[in-house]
Amino acid sequence: MAVTRTVKQDKPTHTNIDDLLPGDLLSDDEQVVFAVKASLWTIAFLCFRTVLIAVLVALLGLFVGPLLGLERWSAPIVQGCIVAVLGRAGFAFLQWISRTYVLTDKRVIRIRGVLTIDIFQCSLVRIQNTFLVLTLPQRLLGLGNIAFTTAGTGSVEAIWRHVKNPLHIHQQLIRAINAASNKPTNGITNKKTL
Repeated sequence: MAVTRTVKQDKPTHTNIDDLLPGDLLSDDEQVVFAVKASLWTIAFLCFRTVLIAVLVALLGLFVGPLLGLERWSAPIVQGCIVAVLGRAGFAFLQWISRTYVLTDKRVIRIRGVLTIDIFQCSLVRIQNTFLVLTLPQRLLGLGNIAFTTAGTGSVEAIWRHVKNPLHIHQQLIRAINAASNKPTNGITNKKTL
């Protein structure tokens, strides 16, 4: 029997969490705070270099090829560049579809991968730091990256890339981390002293 969970958001909309996550990834007592997809702009960010290189190669084929007596190769070069851009865009779309970022009351989860599935999950109490990174193109589009460092490594272990409303999501993440670190463990209350 499948357990259906809904994603709690500030807005009254609900998403069936089973559509975003494998059914056995969450425990029955785990509450999902939110589950989000990377922005659709992720496809453009992933394709940018390929498009730039393909345009340069196509322009060289069109304008330099005839100067070198290679005009018969101009059309195949342009067609090859178009195929490369379309292929990269298709794969970028699959990469976008496969990315899901989840915050529960116990951990953060990042799922990604087309050919090889990569699932990062970390308990909220093990997260040492979070970093909000907003590049200029991302700021113009209202996007950002959230990076995580965990206890024991001190380096960035996972990044939620190109999320919409990054400041709001980061605030929810900080609240969940703080709430998890203040929860009683085995009947013992954690008290902070100044």
